[in-house]
Amino acid sequence: RIDNKIDNKIDIIFGINTFPSFIAAQICPQNTPLWTDLNGWIMAESQARGFFEKTNIHFANAWRQEKFILKRADKISTVSTAQKFCTIGEMASIGNITFQNFHTINVYSLPNTTEFFKTDKQDNIDTKKRTQKLFKGVKTPKESIIISHIGGYNNWVDTSTLFTAIDNAMSTCPYLYFVSTGGAIKNVSNKAFSEFLDKIDTSKHKERYIFLGWIQTEDMHKVYQESDIGINIDFSCIETQTGARNRLNEMLKFQLPIITTGESEIAENIGKYGAGECVPNENPNAVTTAILKMATMAKESNLSQYKKKCEFMHTQIYNSKIIMQPVLDFINTPIIRDKKNTQQNTPLLFVKNALWYLKKNGIQQSFNKFIQRFL
Repeated sequence: RIDNKIDNKIDIIFGINTFPSFIAAQICPQNTPLWTDLNGWIMAESQARGFFEKTNIHFANAWRQEKFILKRADKISTVSTAQKFCTIGEMASIGNITFQNFHTINVYSLPNTTEFFKTDKQDNIDTKKRTQKLFKGVKTPKESIIISHIGGYNNWVDTSTLFTAIDNAMSTCPYLYFVSTGGAIKNVSNKAFSEFLDKIDTSKHKERYIFLGWIQTEDMHKVYQESDIGINIDFSCIETQTGARNRLNEMLKFQLPIITTGESEIAENIGKYGAGECVPNENPNAVTTAILKMATMAKESNLSQYKKKCEFMHTQIYNSKIIMQPVLDFINTPIIRDKKNTQQNTPLLFVKNALWYLKKNGIQQSFNKFIQRFL
């Protein structure tokens, strides 16, 4: 049960992510400006989850939350341009697109930014712990080339392509090792991740797959420091086309050259700006080729061109001071959206439209239109 008593002295309310935004939309007073950040399209996420569970049961609750947010929010932000237009389409479906808001922008694309935090700085960690190795030279040979997968294995991670590409590359490149942080995620189907582990267990290279599990935040800088290449492999699906990829943001931040499949906005930008190799989705051979190319360059200490582009994208493309400007503008001048002028798909609306057409075009043309349309 939600306590909807909110202090009227609050100037603005922000909902961050879909479910918190759903709660915020329920408790926010009508005279208090509300900005909701829908960081990822819940409908696409529901589809991806349902794909592995073989059910469409998640859509109803997802749409219930999304619809409630769209009706109440004054401003909405999404994590990609694709999600922005999905959201605008949803707003049109519930009558929020009208002639009155022709000049009004209510939906913004605000991709995730790449910021350094206190725990990212090695200076904040004691010297002994800072110099201790996590895996390179400890669990792998000192001369090994490390390709790392960071974080959880969500429903849109294509583990089949990931395994095939890595294992084929290992057959050609004896000094290549795969390191993974993270793993299974709560409330996410872990079927694909389990199958990934099973395939590795039968591989002749299984000793070269290192799983660190979920590690402490203050140790993450070591993962990037000891890695040579970062990898991100996605299915071709709506979630990929609309969603974020936080592991890619982190790789850019730590200047880790990237191999990624395309379709997500950030992955396409990585290919565009040259911070890594962007290859077709669900194509193991293309991924293997990119791995071997980058592994050879890493062996020759020749990855600086990628690292420079990573730094450029971190500081210039995914800079919070630039991306968050619409939010700052809203804080300085909060505006409550006009929620009275909406179009609802009701029988009364169709009657009103028919009368408008009759008044504008006369009886004869209206009659001809009726005959053409229905007979």
